[in-house]
Amino acid sequence: MAQLHRPTKKSDKRNMTMKLKTLRRPGVGDLSCMFQNATTVSEAHLSYAEEAGLDSLLGLVDHEHPRVRGLAEQALGCLDRDDGEVNMSEEGFQALAEMLGYKNLRAQVDAVWSMAVMAGHNEATHHTIIDAVSWSTILRRAQSNTIPDLQHAAATLIANLSLSDDLQEMIVEDGLDFLKELARDTSELRIKRAVCNLLANLAANEEHVPAVCADGGLKLIISFLDTKDPELVNAALHALANIANVSGMREQIIRDGGLEPILEYLTSANVMVQKGSAMAIANLTQSSANHKPMIEAGTVERLCQLARRTKNEEVQYRVACALNALATEQEHKAAVKDRGAVDALKFLVRVRDEDVKAEAIEALAKLGIHARSKKDKEKEKAEREKAERERLEREQREREEREAAEREAAERARLEREKREREEREREEARRQEEEARRKREEEERRRREQEEAERRRKQEEAERRRKQEEEERRRREKEEADRLAREQAEREALERERAAAANAGMSEKERLKAERKAAMEERKRKMYERNLEAEKKMLDRERIEREAREQRGLK
Repeated sequence: MAQLHRPTKKSDKRNMTMKLKTLRRPGVGDLSCMFQNATTVSEAHLSYAEEAGLDSLLGLVDHEHPRVRGLAEQALGCLDRDDGEVNMSEEGFQALAEMLGYKNLRAQVDAVWSMAVMAGHNEATHHTIIDAVSWSTILRRAQSNTIPDLQHAAATLIANLSLSDDLQEMIVEDGLDFLKELARDTSELRIKRAVCNLLANLAANEEHVPAVCADGGLKLIISFLDTKDPELVNAALHALANIANVSGMREQIIRDGGLEPILEYLTSANVMVQKGSAMAIANLTQSSANHKPMIEAGTVERLCQLARRTKNEEVQYRVACALNALATEQEHKAAVKDRGAVDALKFLVRVRDEDVKAEAIEALAKLGIHARSKKDKEKEKAEREKAERERLEREQREREEREAAEREAAERARLEREKREREEREREEARRQEEEARRKREEEERRRREQEEAERRRKQEEAERRRKQEEEERRRREKEEADRLAREQAEREALERERAAAANAGMSEKERLKAERKAAMEERKRKMYERNLEAEKKMLDRERIEREAREQRGLK
């Protein structure tokens, strides 16, 4: 994105604020290929568009939608040149505003970019744009979080509109807070650049500086310096320079950590970045409370280096102003001189620009430097040589101390590394021993389970053997019982036969009764014996069952 300062005449060097504008959409190429479809637009209007960098508007001439093409040609036809600047009438901006009502994203983005570029080229168009489009419509486009291209174009348009002092209050009241939050949350550098340009332009007006810095605005601008993006850094440096032009904010910039990054960019190869950082430093030195921290931070040395290196008169002027301000306080004069300010100021006295010379001569006078004799010059040269020798000796000592410290740090690092490796080996050995112990425990547990399993099988086999023995004993008893019963049956049958024989032999009644009583008694004895035998059998079975139950519980 091309960023240009508002033109500054040589007589305006003492102006300590700066505004920024965007004059062309990023990625601009050759515009001539866009002219072939603009059949209804005159060559003069096409040349105006090319001069103003309206590639977005020229691209719409080739749009697929016929209404969009017609509106683009209508807007191009409303271009003219007034006092050397390309202008667009209200009808042209109304045509662009109508495109914002279409759903076609390209038409909306290109329309907003066309307005943004016109607003950057010609401040006279600002109120015309607001009247044709309305501030609320522009702000809504900036709030299109899901459409980064449209949001970028709208933010750039607002940044260029902020060049008009009479529009700044509207932007501050209804849009500044959102835009700061947008720059804080978005990852799009192009949007951050546009918002930072806006903040720089608003900060050029002292009454808006508190609003710009409120709610973390100052820290936000300082954070942009860490991005290393040249355009964003340039905008942030000019914003800080404008803020530092307000006396109440100079100390706050340093308290918020803004000094060191500003000093870093004094050595930038980008002239615009150099200008912004030099202006910021010059404005910060206008507060005497800042002199001590700035001198301690190496500001004088960096300004002296820049004074000898830069060829830009504006940068030279800012350097001279800063050194002049730092030489004002009596308590800091010696420190300023010791840091090489005198030689740098003498160098600046020899430049052609009269403003730079005047500031450098004034600063030298504050430091007590006037015309000197040859003897004084020789003495100064001797002192410089002595100082140089002392510097070289000091640097040698510092280098040796640094090397010793590095060796000591390397030795500590080696010892620490060996300690970590030893501890790692010990931990590995402990893990190995623990693993070995775990394997032994598992092996012992396996053997114990095998022994228990063998014991369980042995008990089961023993129980089975006893069961078989008991079963054989039971069968033996049953066989003996069956044999006994068979004998008794045989005896009964013999008795019956005897009875029958007795009866047949004419046994007397008395003898018959006696025989029957004897038979009855024998029968009772037999039944009692059978009952006792059955009871004994049941008892033995119960004991066997109980014994088996006990053995099963013992196995478990």
